[in-house]
Amino acid sequence: MLNMEESGKLNLVLEGARCKNLLLQDKKGQYFLIVTTASKSLNLSAAAEVLGSKRLSFASSAKLFELLGIQTGSLSPLALVNDEAKRTRLIVDSDLSEEATFLFHPLENNASISLSKQALDAFLGTIGHRAEWKSLNNRTVA
Repeated sequence: MLNMEESGKLNLVLEGARCKNLLLQDKKGQYFLIVTTASKSLNLSAAAEVLGSKRLSFASSAKLFELLGIQTGSLSPLALVNDEAKRTRLIVDSDLSEEATFLFHPLENNASISLSKQALDAFLGTIGHRAEWKSLNNRTVA
């Protein structure tokens, strides 16, 4: 399993924005799939404020599997196909809004696919989820 730093060293044939995907939860039992740029570190306090939550934390690998049916390291918006109860809100960092194409794992982290913004929107519409584009207070990782 590669982390974002290790995956950044790979030479990919695919074109598109490398995305970091995080599953967060709050004390009220709300779940958020956060998609941001690969080079950013999320400020959880600031993100909680933007999302109208008091405190966010990372969801456990057991919760990831329960909600989205995937293993740690395989998270992407494509996993929302398994969220039939619609318990997870998809939040996409507005820093990605100018990107035409994204790179995501197709439910396993041993591959990546290139997906246009239009194809992502079409997929999300098909499964009854929508992306909320929000300005998350991130900082670039040095």
